Amino acid sequence: MKKILSVVMVLCMTLALAACGGKEQTVSYRSEQEQQGLKMVDTMTLDAKGDKVVKITEVIEMDMTSFDEATQEQMNAAYDALAEQYAAVEGVECTGTAGSGTYTISITIDATGDAVETLAEQQLLQIEGNGSKLSLKATGEALEAGGYSKVE
Repeated sequence: MKKILSVVMVLCMTLALAACGGKEQTVSYRSEQEQQGLKMVDTMTLDAKGDKVVKITEVIEMDMTSFDEATQEQMNAAYDALAEQYAAVEGVECTGTAGSGTYTISITIDATGDAVETLAEQQLLQIEGNGSKLSLKATGEALEAGGYSKVE
């Protein structure tokens, strides 16, 4: 009886560890758009453990060379302010970098805390469902429905 009980306990512990583990994976999606002369390339990378997204990294590269210098400066100021809004949220790292006719925003979001829900409340990130438990599969499907392509 003790041997059977020991085997059952070992099996239960093994199953519990396997359920908690989950396969770590990284998936990237990319979107290219042009609106009124502004060219944007948005690359979103999702790091997940099992089906739960744990980190979101987004790099948005903007080509503003079709605009005059004064307009580019105004756009840079607006993007700097946007980067500051992201960076003000706990669990988010964000930098904005202006180049010659370009601007790049790099955002890293810790999806294990409240950052995703806070960004959604501030309308800085669109999510469907529970922000503290983002599904890798559902997020990927939503990105593809929104015009993103999976990067292989």
